[in-house]
Amino acid sequence: MQNQTLEERIQLLEDVEEIRKLQATYGHYSDKGWNDKSMYCNRIGELVTEDATWECEFLGISIKGREEIIQTFEDMDKAFEFYMHGFSNPIININQNRAKAKWLLYLGGTSGEKVNLTYGSYDNEYARTSGGWLIQAIRLHVSKVLEA
Repeated sequence: MQNQTLEERIQLLEDVEEIRKLQATYGHYSDKGWNDKSMYCNRIGELVTEDATWECEFLGISIKGREEIIQTFEDMDKAFEFYMHGFSNPIININQNRAKAKWLLYLGGTSGEKVNLTYGSYDNEYARTSGGWLIQAIRLHVSKVLEA
């Protein structure tokens, strides 16, 4: 933050906070299964750029585009009754209208009688648009899955 004006420093803090909120909203729209909470597949589309990518080698997912991302979430919505995302330890780096962030992921879920607890991380990219920050790329790295 050296050699930055006060306005530039404030803008950086506002951008970081907007990206934190964007990531939390992504988790909120992905969660389902308690207090009549549903997965908001179409609302996830509001959080990503038109040409966004979503990748997860562990799940064999490598898709591009808002519509494919929505469809993938609709497919996951059918497979699981319960999801709860938790993100922590964000490292957010902003370079003008682009940003990159690393997050730790704690994901609980159920499918039938199976209970899953997934640990992993996200390496995401974000783009500033006329409407604010959106997710440009989602890269999920699964490190451990526990099933009971």
